[in-house]
Amino acid sequence: MAHLRFLMITIIFLAFFFGNANPSSANGKERTLTTAPDFTLNDINGNKVTLSKFRGKVILLNFWSIFCGPCLAEMPSLNKLYLEFKDKGLVFLAVAEDPAEKPVRAYMEEKRFSFPVLMDKEKKVYSKYSLFGIPVTFLIDRKGMIVEKFIGERDWSSPEMREKILKVLREK
Repeated sequence: MAHLRFLMITIIFLAFFFGNANPSSANGKERTLTTAPDFTLNDINGNKVTLSKFRGKVILLNFWSIFCGPCLAEMPSLNKLYLEFKDKGLVFLAVAEDPAEKPVRAYMEEKRFSFPVLMDKEKKVYSKYSLFGIPVTFLIDRKGMIVEKFIGERDWSSPEMREKILKVLREK
């Protein structure tokens, strides 16, 4: 029975990581871009936000929850990145996978994060993006194409992450 449990955990682990690979090819020379699925969600203030309305801008789309430790750990660096690049053409949308707005709003106010948070209470957008865990962040170019998918916690204020964002911002 223990072997079967180990095998199932291994299969789930491999499916998660290999099923969510970056859109870059293995050799790194060419990549297949995918159009980011469009959606409309309400933000924590009740305003409707539609992804396609941001066409022409670079978008960082982050899926998270207040019940996810790694999600919360990366929030300060995401906020720092947002504040640095919001006036340079970067749109940041944090999609909360939580069933209620009140705790999400309280968390955002307590931490004084200033980026927009959208509510995906029924996980419809989560499903549209074929996600199996969080945090997951998509970098979307000005044409609405997913340039890169980041699985797991990141330090978004690191030189590597900043350079990835700047590279896409420079593309016209």
